[in-house]
Amino acid sequence: VDGMVPNVPHLPLVVFSADCNVILFYDPVRRAIGACHAGWRGTALGIAKKTAQEMVRLFGCEARNIRAAIGPSIGACCFETGPEVPEAVENWLGADAGAFIRSKADTAGKFLVDLRGANAARLLQLGVPKENISISDECTMCKSEKYWSHRATKGLRGTQASLIVL
Repeated sequence: VDGMVPNVPHLPLVVFSADCNVILFYDPVRRAIGACHAGWRGTALGIAKKTAQEMVRLFGCEARNIRAAIGPSIGACCFETGPEVPEAVENWLGADAGAFIRSKADTAGKFLVDLRGANAARLLQLGVPKENISISDECTMCKSEKYWSHRATKGLRGTQASLIVL
């Protein structure tokens, strides 16, 4: 699955990724956790929103109590896309999307997209307070000696794992 939300103590949630966003959630009041894999397609389909909404629906969590951590992933410095990614971000983020999309000056029809920032903006729209959102500034492609980057290795398989446990 791309997302899960238990309230079971000692049950680890593990998300594997290469360049995609991983978002870990924790509500210390209702004692629930969540984790999701948020590549651009999952982001566009609202996986972060759905994960937070399931915490609310299943465990009575309130957005103001949820803590979210967005881990290392490909950054806006390296996430070069065609128009389909900016269009998807604009569709789900609305007017706020412009802050996370730049035209690539040296390549016509290409864009640089900040999915970490866009996912954080979506969490803010849902009512998660800014101070409760932690965003890694490490780009998996820029630091491919430290993280696995699908793009840096030109498609060689490998992954890293993110983990959260209640």
